[in-house]
Amino acid sequence: MRPPSGVALALLATLAALVAPAAALVSAQASLAGEVEVIRFPGRPPAAELRVRGRPVARLVGADAARRLHDAARRLEPLLPPPTAIAVRTGPRGATLVVDGSAVLSLARGEARSRPGRPAEVAASWAAALEQALQTPALATPIRDLVLAPGAVGRFTLHAAGTAPVTVGAYDRRVVAVRLRGRDVEVTGGEPGSTVVPFRLGPYRTQVGVAVRPPAGALPPEVEVVVTGAPAPPELIRAAVERRLAEVTPVQAGATLTIGRIALDGPLAPGAAVDLPVAMAIRSPSGGPVEGTVRVRVQNAAVSLVAPDVLLVSNRPERITASGLLFQETVEAGRAARLLYHHLNGTPGRPLVLKITLRNAGAGRARVHYTSGLAGPSHDPVFIGYAATRRFLAALLAGQGYFVDVPERGAATFTAYTLPPDALVSGLMQVQVTQGGPVEVVVHVRAPYLLDHTVTTDLGPTAFPHPRGTFPGALVEIERELPAHEPAPVVDLGVSAGLRDVRTGEALVGDYGVLYRVRLRLTNPTGREVNTVLMANAAGGLARGLFVVDGAVVDAGLMRPYEDREIAALAVAPGGGRTVTVVTMPLAGSFYPVRLSLRPR
Repeated sequence: MRPPSGVALALLATLAALVAPAAALVSAQASLAGEVEVIRFPGRPPAAELRVRGRPVARLVGADAARRLHDAARRLEPLLPPPTAIAVRTGPRGATLVVDGSAVLSLARGEARSRPGRPAEVAASWAAALEQALQTPALATPIRDLVLAPGAVGRFTLHAAGTAPVTVGAYDRRVVAVRLRGRDVEVTGGEPGSTVVPFRLGPYRTQVGVAVRPPAGALPPEVEVVVTGAPAPPELIRAAVERRLAEVTPVQAGATLTIGRIALDGPLAPGAAVDLPVAMAIRSPSGGPVEGTVRVRVQNAAVSLVAPDVLLVSNRPERITASGLLFQETVEAGRAARLLYHHLNGTPGRPLVLKITLRNAGAGRARVHYTSGLAGPSHDPVFIGYAATRRFLAALLAGQGYFVDVPERGAATFTAYTLPPDALVSGLMQVQVTQGGPVEVVVHVRAPYLLDHTVTTDLGPTAFPHPRGTFPGALVEIERELPAHEPAPVVDLGVSAGLRDVRTGEALVGDYGVLYRVRLRLTNPTGREVNTVLMANAAGGLARGLFVVDGAVVDAGLMRPYEDREIAALAVAPGGGRTVTVVTMPLAGSFYPVRLSLRPR
């Protein structure tokens, strides 16, 4: 075969030049996103609307309205992605919307008579509406990055303004698997690694970076929580569930565990149980996120608890100015102890973190029953002492608490306060080691930037007269038989326990943390009913009193020094008697003693 002549080559070049624009047009049409559509409105006269990316741009009325807008759509679609110039061209016959130099839609002067405004104004409104419509992204993702654990699924919905189908480009299928249903995307993690998942809508592109990392932790399939109380209130159950979930959920270092809302219908009666679905999530900068719902079974168990035979007091120094240990003591296996703490951040301009921790010093797991009353931070020392005692007494008298497992050679933090300057915290907690042990009770404080294990300095030997130490006994029981028709002293709260530190012999001034249970047998030898009053007197200075009289809580309020306050009015029948039980504790932050007495009216 002979090679083509020069004339033939020129002819082929001319044909190629003629065919190329058509081929380019077919390619452009094939890659359109369907951003432009025409909506018909039936009626008389009929109408139609041109929409770009779902937003109205132009509306025409008349028999040829739909045809004209379809012609405009065919002209406009190939000019997208967003053009560089949108303008209005006016002339003696009307006005035209022009996009990148191409006429898209015209309005004749005669047509403008049936429309508000002149043709130029109408065309200008088309141009403004088109510019506003093009500000809506044609294709966008709600997220830029996605982190998954192997096997975990991430879901999101693409925003795609066009009617053309969205497609997925090439990505590393070892790392993820992608399923696209319309605009809904489902990404499943595979091998650890990273990849980029691209999405296409006509000429538009967007992408999501996906990283698959080892899971940041593991959610337990189910959890059991044991609480006590007659009944166990919802707030106690929530605290017990949250603590138990934190105990049994392994997480990477630096990961955070989030526990969702714990829905309860009300208190849980003794012997009852309830199953709770609890949403949980684990997040970490270096691990794949983990989330799911854990079934938690809560049982209100009947447990035999013993009264504490030791009182631990952490109140020295009351005003803290440095990081260090505030208190440390060991509770032996099978024993119970009560801890009172009351501290103030005395560091100007800097917060401090106060923590109370149980450390398992024995072999194997230690199980501890925990009851508490906490208050603060606050700038009012008298109020937080009252609030903490009220919460503790309510829980103690109803037997309310829950069990905590402390791992072998491990620790459990029960309370962590962030104390602003000049703010106080106060609390009472009672623990009983029912299994394993012994367990160390540690109270320490640190600056926020320090790690717990760096806090080793003992802050306690100075700062008298505030108490600190380990005292034998945490209960004063008094039984007295008194005539109701005569005035009589009952007890001086705050000086009757006579407790001394087992190591130093130092007296516990004020009996703070001691529970008083006073049983009064009132007799009336007269032939008439006698009304007598249980009276409190602030014999030690400014004080607040809290009493439980035959099960009823009585707040004596704030008493000025040596002020009397009526606690209860007690009627005794002629020739008869009655028994009254009073339970109370000296309140941290108040000045004791407070003197109780009977005064007939």
